[in-house]
Amino acid sequence: MDWTNKYFLGILTAVLVVFLTKRVAKNRSNGKVDRRTKRPLYRADHSILNIPLPPQSLWMNMGLWKDTEDFPTACRALLEEVLKSAQVLQDGVSDSNNNLDNTLSIIDLGFGCGDQCLYIKDALDHHRQRKIYNPWRRRIKAYVGITLEKPQLCIAQERLGLKQPNTNTEFEIYCADAARPASWTSDIRNAVSLACQNNDETGDHENWLLGLDTLYHFQPSRWPVIEYAKREWGSSLMAYDLCIAENLSTWQRTILRLMAFFGQSPFANWVTIPEYREQLVMAGYAPERVEIRDISEHVFGPLAGFMKKREVELDQYGLSIGRYRYAGKMFGWWGRTGVVRGCIIVARK
Repeated sequence: MDWTNKYFLGILTAVLVVFLTKRVAKNRSNGKVDRRTKRPLYRADHSILNIPLPPQSLWMNMGLWKDTEDFPTACRALLEEVLKSAQVLQDGVSDSNNNLDNTLSIIDLGFGCGDQCLYIKDALDHHRQRKIYNPWRRRIKAYVGITLEKPQLCIAQERLGLKQPNTNTEFEIYCADAARPASWTSDIRNAVSLACQNNDETGDHENWLLGLDTLYHFQPSRWPVIEYAKREWGSSLMAYDLCIAENLSTWQRTILRLMAFFGQSPFANWVTIPEYREQLVMAGYAPERVEIRDISEHVFGPLAGFMKKREVELDQYGLSIGRYRYAGKMFGWWGRTGVVRGCIIVARK
């Protein structure tokens, strides 16, 4: 046996010894052990059999953690903060239904598994019944949601009680690439066009493009659909989106490029707040009608803390947080360094 084979044999033996040592130590630390198999008899991984399915909520955004430590509540709060920033939603309850004469339509780019759809559908149902419906400043005329993921569409349809094909012209959801309007089917184009028409002469109408924690993923960038919506439908924009800090070091920029690559987010979408504002102006929005508000302190740090706590809680029951462990570390770095900024974007036509 030559020295190369002896070398690799030695490495293999060392790795095997370390593995077996760790395995024995783990078995000894996990409580009662079957002496024949060296595996624990009693663990807590049967918790997976007790988890209610389907889950009560399937929110998925970074959340607004100003007044909560609960993930679904934080996600809902972020949606509401975007709606309030656009003055679509107001604090408190209205004691009149004068706002029912003025209407709005929402084109939702990336609705996930349907939680924000349910939120908006609930408002639409109350408006349809002519109830005095609290915080909405206008009656929702129509909602069209688009998601890239077919499984998400199927889950959302089931949760919303929608049948395929869409038959409700006030509330429709589709599977398509929201970033590429040219690729949309004629059904989607017709649904959006119909939603954006103002057929009511008694009041005025607004069209809003909604991007809740989605636009930085758009390929090749977020701008084609934003420019298209402004040009074709006269849409305003309300979103939660990511920007980057100014004067990043070469090292920080390199790390962000890697994060963007593994997060399937084109690095062209990672711009500073002034650059984002400039691109909105180039898309046709007046500078004085553009608002960008940094809410990072209520997003990244608290979200990283929640994920770390959830990882400990899941481990107690033999479960794993999986890939979100790395996302939590990333959010923690963003929060500590300020290299990425979480922003609410509002651009009015």
